[in-house]
Amino acid sequence: MVRGVFLTASSALSILLALPALAGDQSAVGSKATRPGGSWTGFYLGTYAGAGLVDSLWGPGTNMLSGGANQPFPFSGPSAGALIGGQLGYNYQIGAFVIGAEGDLGTGTLYGTARCGHNWYSVCNSDTDLLATLTGRVAYAFDNVLLYGKAGAAFINSSYSASGSDYAGQLSGAAFRTGWTVGAGVEAPLTPQMSVKAEYAYLDFGTSNLTLQNGLHTSVVAVSTSAQMVKLGLNWRPGGPPLPGSGNPLPTPGRDWSGFYLGVHAGGAWGRDDWSSPTGFLADASRYGSFPGGANPMGLLGGGQMGFNLQSGPWVVGIEASASAADIDAYAKCGAGNSKALDDPTGRTCHDSVAALGSIAGRVGQSWGDLLVYGKAGGAFVNSSGDVFDMERLARYTQSGTRWGWMLGSGVEYAVSQNISAFMEYDYYDFGTQSLTYSGWGKSAGASFRQRLDAVRMGLNYRFTAGGAESAGPAKVPGLPMGWTAEIGARYFASTGRMQKDLYGGSPSELKSRLIYANTTGQSAETFFRFENKDGLFLKGFAGLGGLSGGGLNDEDFPPSSGPYSNTYSELKDGSLAYGALDMGYDFLRQGGTTLGAFVGYRGFFQEVNGFGCHQLTSTGEVCDREAIAHAPGDGVNLGLSETESWQGVALGLNARLRLSDRLRLEVDAAYLPYVTKASADNHWAKPENNPEEERGNGWGTQLEAVLSYEVNDRLSVGLGARYWYFKTDTASTVFPGGLRQAMTFYSERYGAFAQASYLFGDLPPKADGSNHYKTPDAPANWSGLYVGGTLGGGKGHSTYVSPFATPVSGDAVDLGGAMAGGQIGADWQIGALVVGAEASAAWANVVGTNTCFSTAPEGRYAGFNCGSDVNALGTVTARLGYAVDKVLLYARGGFAWDQQTDLFNTYRFTKNVNTHDSINTGWTGGFGLEYALMPDLSVGLEYKHFDFGASSSFFTSAPSSVVGVNLAPDGLRLDMVAMTLNYRFASLAMQ
Repeated sequence: MVRGVFLTASSALSILLALPALAGDQSAVGSKATRPGGSWTGFYLGTYAGAGLVDSLWGPGTNMLSGGANQPFPFSGPSAGALIGGQLGYNYQIGAFVIGAEGDLGTGTLYGTARCGHNWYSVCNSDTDLLATLTGRVAYAFDNVLLYGKAGAAFINSSYSASGSDYAGQLSGAAFRTGWTVGAGVEAPLTPQMSVKAEYAYLDFGTSNLTLQNGLHTSVVAVSTSAQMVKLGLNWRPGGPPLPGSGNPLPTPGRDWSGFYLGVHAGGAWGRDDWSSPTGFLADASRYGSFPGGANPMGLLGGGQMGFNLQSGPWVVGIEASASAADIDAYAKCGAGNSKALDDPTGRTCHDSVAALGSIAGRVGQSWGDLLVYGKAGGAFVNSSGDVFDMERLARYTQSGTRWGWMLGSGVEYAVSQNISAFMEYDYYDFGTQSLTYSGWGKSAGASFRQRLDAVRMGLNYRFTAGGAESAGPAKVPGLPMGWTAEIGARYFASTGRMQKDLYGGSPSELKSRLIYANTTGQSAETFFRFENKDGLFLKGFAGLGGLSGGGLNDEDFPPSSGPYSNTYSELKDGSLAYGALDMGYDFLRQGGTTLGAFVGYRGFFQEVNGFGCHQLTSTGEVCDREAIAHAPGDGVNLGLSETESWQGVALGLNARLRLSDRLRLEVDAAYLPYVTKASADNHWAKPENNPEEERGNGWGTQLEAVLSYEVNDRLSVGLGARYWYFKTDTASTVFPGGLRQAMTFYSERYGAFAQASYLFGDLPPKADGSNHYKTPDAPANWSGLYVGGTLGGGKGHSTYVSPFATPVSGDAVDLGGAMAGGQIGADWQIGALVVGAEASAAWANVVGTNTCFSTAPEGRYAGFNCGSDVNALGTVTARLGYAVDKVLLYARGGFAWDQQTDLFNTYRFTKNVNTHDSINTGWTGGFGLEYALMPDLSVGLEYKHFDFGASSSFFTSAPSSVVGVNLAPDGLRLDMVAMTLNYRFASLAMQ
């Protein structure tokens, strides 16, 4: 679904970039205090782009898909992706209330996979190509903002398929189903006839019996389906009164776009690869089911373009050639059945890597002031190489070449000066279905390959000529609808992260396997925006897409009955990363460019991590040999293990923008995600019987972000920032073929720094001194007095263990992460610019992690124990020393710290329980921060604290004998936490 979020946010940026031209010239923000006239009454039609998630629960079926004893309940297969569609409706306004009716219809690429059928040996797929609703709407108009709810009927059309080892051929079918929907959204006017909206909807289609057949067999299976949609759209009202606060009609063209231009661009792409119709050895290996090859490519691109425009009145026509270097690839299971095919027990993997992408297209657009809105269409080419991996013999069969297809796109371009313009563009590429031949090792095979790509590009153009007198002079920045402003920009995000999953056996306490994908280096490009009105309502969001490389995978197995403890290592590369956010909130405090607000929002996070090769690290264990990917000639080349995960959740948070000086601003975002869902797939590429293995769960998360920006001028800003994500499941599970559902725990974190640039659209807010910049206060605030406040934040931790046994290849240390929220009370005393004070704090915490300890203990095949900690409370008593600069207090702190934590040590195989030990530990803390005086009695801040608690109190176990008498508690625990603070001061800050 996060790919759809990226499209949604990108579409949002295109819409927001178009707002200045669409709205026409307006009065200064806040210059009109009267309630805007106009009405929401009338018919409307429109379009939207968004993200969809269709969740299918596959229950027991008949014949080929019969449940059997090992299928106690359904298994879920989510299908997620981008949506595009349209809506038609009617509103009628009575005072501030608006009632209406609306129908919408959308389509997209929503693919999903789940285990199903007898003993879970079948793989079931769903492909949804239609989602529609027919609803009533009830709304309330706040000034020129419409908040609405909706409810009614829902419709879905999907196709389904299943293939497995117990039968030949693929079972398939399709169904059109009805259900119900509820949703809510916000809508705001752009022009007298146009408005923009953001909306969330939940759709439920109940349970239906679907018939799947292949000419030889017929099966009926019960499938329960629900869906979620996040949409951003435009509505057009061809008649009726002007919308409230919509301003003047569209401006006449103010710039001539004629002439040659040359430019550069960067962006990202995602899409769908499908292999079908195998020949040769690929057909021989696909005895069971169809040719199962489908993947979702993703990656970055960058390059240049050149073109020519000719303008007549408001219309602009032109031609453009564009070429990009790219790093876009994906892997798919192919050339093997869904279980252990008799003639090929190892399976194969198909891979396609795009190295270059380009187009030659015609453009048609319309100029509104200094902004050009355009569409484009033409021919497209892609240069790529592909591989088929033979996992058993490490054979590689390759092909490469250039394929041609077609493209459609649309975008917006804005003149930032007489010769330079910035643009943002969405393009769809379709290269059709073409025959590929893979050759190597003295033989060849063929397959049909279809590729579709969606791309978002941002860039700059330099125009060598500018025609007409209207082009003279600098570009004019048009206004937004009355009372609205928009900040729009781009970022480069460099990050690192860790993804971990623990798999349990017959008991939820018996650890069976652990995989840690660590130190994955990420490079991604982002777009972001913030759209706000004078009354305090804001809509903000960001979307990013990139790649992952570097790092390593430790795969540990703890066999319950046979085989020794095993620890293997694989190299990580060719991964992908995508993420997005959309928040709606309200600033309850605004003062001279400084704001403090709260928001509710959505977070989506997707990553795919690929492990290559297999190196056996422990002296015992034969996992690499057993999975046939360790032999020397190709070791480290072939793909062995992958994890593809998607997290989605609701975010509740605070946002503060603090003006530190006339040009310097700090923005802080702190969010807690009380409920997130996780959908993931594990690919053991050499094991077709459980490739892919679907995993589902739910839990919680946190996100922290801060950016320090400098205003180059009143509209252009540059900045540096940092971000931290953390997700964890409370409940999660998977089902292996032929087995029962098994419990799992997932951890995922990513953190890093970014550089950004942004542009402010709309009239500038009035300044206190009437100048072109904010006035810095003449005297500092007085920080003396008592205060109480709250804290919201999170961070990382690390604990270590002392083992009396031989040094292990990994483990005996645990990485932790999580969130905290609490309060503080303190007092400050100011002497000139110096501020001294003391503070006591206490916070709820949920900072957790697990890893392997004592894996070299002499327990044979039972070696390796699970250890970890859960820090559930933190407290401090500290002194702080600060220096006051205007409204800003910069400070350092240090002192006493305590925590309450639960340490665990898993000896379930021997004692049938998990040893847990609760303790309160003491230590020290040190850190620094910044606090900003919002009002005479209110301040907000950002701070970092380091905690060191040393060793936890000891605890022991009575079994097994090898660890009797060994201290099972960590001998050290360190935390690094970042938080946003809000303090109320009983003694006035006395801003002078």
